[in-house]
Amino acid sequence: MRFSKFIALVCPEGKDPAQKYAESLSQIQLADQAGFHGIWLSENHFSSRRALPDLQGEIGITPKPLMFGMKIVENTRRIRVGTAVRNIVFTHPVLVAEEALTFDLLSGGRLDLGVGCGYRPWEFTGFGIPQAEARSRFLESLEILDLALRGEPFSFNGQYYKLPEVSVVPKPYYSLPRPKLFLATGDPAQIKLAAQKDYGVMSFSTSSKEHLLNLVQTYTEIAGPLGYDVSPHRFPVTRQIYIHRDPAVADEYAARNLPYYQAALGDFKACPPLEELKKLYIIGTPEDCVSQLKALRDEMGCTHVILWFNFGWLTHQEVMDQMELFAQQVMPHFNESELSPSTLQPEAVPQ
Repeated sequence: MRFSKFIALVCPEGKDPAQKYAESLSQIQLADQAGFHGIWLSENHFSSRRALPDLQGEIGITPKPLMFGMKIVENTRRIRVGTAVRNIVFTHPVLVAEEALTFDLLSGGRLDLGVGCGYRPWEFTGFGIPQAEARSRFLESLEILDLALRGEPFSFNGQYYKLPEVSVVPKPYYSLPRPKLFLATGDPAQIKLAAQKDYGVMSFSTSSKEHLLNLVQTYTEIAGPLGYDVSPHRFPVTRQIYIHRDPAVADEYAARNLPYYQAALGDFKACPPLEELKKLYIIGTPEDCVSQLKALRDEMGCTHVILWFNFGWLTHQEVMDQMELFAQQVMPHFNESELSPSTLQPEAVPQ
């Protein structure tokens, strides 16, 4: 299995944002050293107490994730950098393509570009975009983005964007014909689109077994005959995780942090009860986590898990302790060839 780390840069009250970035970078360096496959960075806007008055802090201080991504590349050896997700509704898709191609060039091909349309109402309000237009804007932006990432001249005449013939620079260099694209979606129509266009699909933290199995079946039936890669690595699944040697501590932590999950959803989705969450998340002792991950692999076919170690307002040291325990007592139980440095190396640098 491949294990990646999700970074939301949650900044609780009293935490200095510069310190938060520095601590997150330390966690990422540990992930790089431990053999994690990738880092996935959220994109958040206006996520402060004005939007969430009952929240003691800010959910996400990464409005430009790939700016932080360059700092990550400069301070790690091989770990990949992904966006979970880059919102292509709030930014002109050509600008997103330029940003992604520049990052991919400077990083030596270490980019995994996850894209989505957003779901938090206050972000749409802040940018003056009707949330009802999210899906239609996303699909049009995605079409432009795919064209632009290939570096060939193109024009476009759509509902929201009209482009004369343009050719984006820099051209794709390490990742051909374009950087890897992932859609964050549970929409069956978008899963079919991803299969037709050779995009990966990212699944949410509460995705059920039935959803994941249907996703893979739908995708494979379309993408397989087209000759595209249908390996399970193309379907990373996000899971909150809390690992501790003492099972009582793990249970107490999960119960205590349900309010933070509710806040992360923006107080507009129902929060599942604890026992339901424990079936979806990776919570417990190292032995529990091994068992849960093996079930995720064997029953759902998942071989790439994006782990959110800071599910709740943990201290930096608590996150580091979790990651070290996971690397020492969980990762060795899985296929070493999928976790070895050779699978994490960026594509060879042209001479």
